[in-house]
Amino acid sequence: MDSTYKLFQKHITKAIFLMALVLISCENYLEIEPPTNQLTGTVVFEDVATVNAAFAHIYSEMRETAFTNGAITGLSYLMGHYTDELELYANFPGVQTYSNNNVLPSDSSIKQLWDTGYSIIYATNSILEGVQASTSLSEEEKNRFLGEAYFLRGFIHFHLVNIFGDIPFIDSTDYRTNSEVSRLNEEQVYQRLVEDLLNAKELLPTTDDSLANLRPNHWTASALLGRVYLYRQEWQLALNESLHVISNGGYVLNTDLGQVFLKGSPETIWQLDTGIPGTNTHEAHTFVIAAGPPSNSALSEHLLNGFETGDARFDEWVGTVSDGSDTWFFPYKYKLNTPTGTTEECSILFRLTELYLTAAEAQAQLGNLPEASGYLNATRNRAQLPPITSMEQDALLEAIYKERRIEFFTEQGHRFFDLKRTGRATTVLSPIKPNWESTDVRLPIPEVELALNPNLLPQNEGY
Repeated sequence: MDSTYKLFQKHITKAIFLMALVLISCENYLEIEPPTNQLTGTVVFEDVATVNAAFAHIYSEMRETAFTNGAITGLSYLMGHYTDELELYANFPGVQTYSNNNVLPSDSSIKQLWDTGYSIIYATNSILEGVQASTSLSEEEKNRFLGEAYFLRGFIHFHLVNIFGDIPFIDSTDYRTNSEVSRLNEEQVYQRLVEDLLNAKELLPTTDDSLANLRPNHWTASALLGRVYLYRQEWQLALNESLHVISNGGYVLNTDLGQVFLKGSPETIWQLDTGIPGTNTHEAHTFVIAAGPPSNSALSEHLLNGFETGDARFDEWVGTVSDGSDTWFFPYKYKLNTPTGTTEECSILFRLTELYLTAAEAQAQLGNLPEASGYLNATRNRAQLPPITSMEQDALLEAIYKERRIEFFTEQGHRFFDLKRTGRATTVLSPIKPNWESTDVRLPIPEVELALNPNLLPQNEGY
């Protein structure tokens, strides 16, 4: 992992020594006055402002370069092409490999997904070690920072294990240990990341000190735990976490679909700051088509055909453009691709609707079909669709999967992860992806990492 470690060193050095430039932000929590003394080693973790700045750097990386970014290197875009959500019109060879399911271990996108993920993990480990050793932070401050770092480490590992399968779980900054680390099987990775999330849930406050859900709190940790348990088919635990957030978190479904992706939406649990006041999301730049034919991507016929007649989400979240003879459709959840007076849209990573659909699926799997229908119908009602009143379990689960597909299209790879975890990926994708193989539910380990550290071998099956 030499290359990943060097990448981390570059990032954390920047976080420490460029504090005078501490990431201009649209929120107060990043508006930090840098300390006057030079920052070296663990000194950065002896001061609240500089610990906050270290976190701000992590969130900047998540917004700009990691898999959570809304540009063409993020999961929303890449996995939209990898599955059945997007059709590529541009001559992007690196994206064409996703559309054609010809992703190779040598692809730069694979290395970026891996490197940026582990770079953030190293950064969280540095915070964990520094904050634990701090003699000047209060107990309350330590708990807040430790909980945030545990959450982020669990969040990144969760995505990496779902992208790559067996992976290393990195829990220190010891270079010698990490350069020779081996991969754990998926079950072991899940055990470790659940420990992190349980710690985070206990340590994080229930209130939001960023004023705009820009930093994870207790409810964010619970929301991710609910997702983890759902993926692991631990239905009762998934239900417990989802109901905990729905009943106690203070978030409410936004009844106006046109307001769901605005910065102040009451259903947003966690979103990423845009960095500069007045800027908006990368997603809008990536997906909104100004004129036809598309110069990038458009929504696929497969996705468009999944909308029910009368679904208000089509009107609010799907944009159209025409050249006079042909019409194309594009994701229009994020609409602002030019600066505004103040930031109006931020990239959303967790919103309450997911917890409703988690509760619906968990209830259905537990055989509580009326209750499952109730949570499902909460999202259908908002979309102005008729309620589902009576279904057998299998049909109800299929309706929930369909609802997730429409609700979360081109959001953070939800479609890919849902097809993978429910065992439907090959059934759904092989008829429309000529090169699809069942082993494509995992992306390859970057070949450069295998060369640097043979303990990461063998390569994932199929590559």
